[in-house]
Order: sequence, then C-alpha cells, then structure tokens
Amino acid sequence: MKLEFHPAVQHDFNAAVDYYETAGGPNLADRFEAEFRACLESIRVNHRSFAFYQGSQVFRRIRLQGFPFVIIYRETSAGIRVTLLKHERRHPLFGLHRH
Repeated sequence: MKLEFHPAVQHDFNAAVDYYETAGGPNLADRFEAEFRACLESIRVNHRSFAFYQGSQVFRRIRLQGFPFVIIYRETSAGIRVTLLKHERRHPLFGLHRH
C-alpha cells in the first residue's frame, strides 16, 4: 500500500528526533527513527489491523514501541495518508484537523 504524508509530519518527526538526540544522544535518536520506520512499514503492510483512534471511524493509530508517540493515519482512495506523529501527552484531538 502506498504511503503519503501530511507536510507537517516531517516537522513532527524532526522535532522528536532533535529532542531524543539532545536528551539521550545519537543512539537514542537512531532508535526512535528505526522504530518510526518499522511502524510505517507495519502500516503499509497491514493498515487495517490497527485500532481506530479516539472513537474515530476514519483515523487509526499505531504506538511506537519504547517511545511515547503514536502515528495517526487514515485510508484514502490513493493509499494511506499519515496525518500526524504525536506525543501521547498531547491533547487527544491535537492534529486531527489535518487531512
């Protein structure tokens, strides 16, 4: 399945990597990136296996293992649109206005 990204996801990702690089060094930032990429691959391969997010019937989510982040995505006619990379402490509705 083809993945496409909301333009703000790159900012979300860069901010998280910068944080982990500053807080824990390059190895921690690399682990975060690897887990993010593994989650994207899981979405690409089996996107319907993950739970809907916050009772939505449109948005689904996958949690990153070992990091307090979720990837929010939705199915479109063209494939899968990754809408948001969000820290779990952010407001549950944060970023859902992105399409």
